[in-house]
Amino acid sequence: MSLKLTAEMSAAIRQRDGLHLMLEDGETHLQYVLVPLEVYQRVTSVLADESLSVVETYAAQSAVAGAAGWDDPEMDVYDNYDAYRPTS
Repeated sequence: MSLKLTAEMSAAIRQRDGLHLMLEDGETHLQYVLVPLEVYQRVTSVLADESLSVVETYAAQSAVAGAAGWDDPEMDVYDNYDAYRPTS
């Protein structure tokens, strides 16, 4: 099923240069995100790719965390967080 946008929604999308638009159902108060079909298709293709493994992202995650300062020796305290937690 394909619904037509209201004039208000079309204007809001144009104001946001075609980016996502937050919508709320007035009855259920559920929130939705309206995105261009091209964006939706790209996201769903990535999510549906069963050959993608989170392990493949570890190197990138490590590089980003290191650049953010997580490689600093002072951050080692977080490796043993429970050892520093109060016991009471």
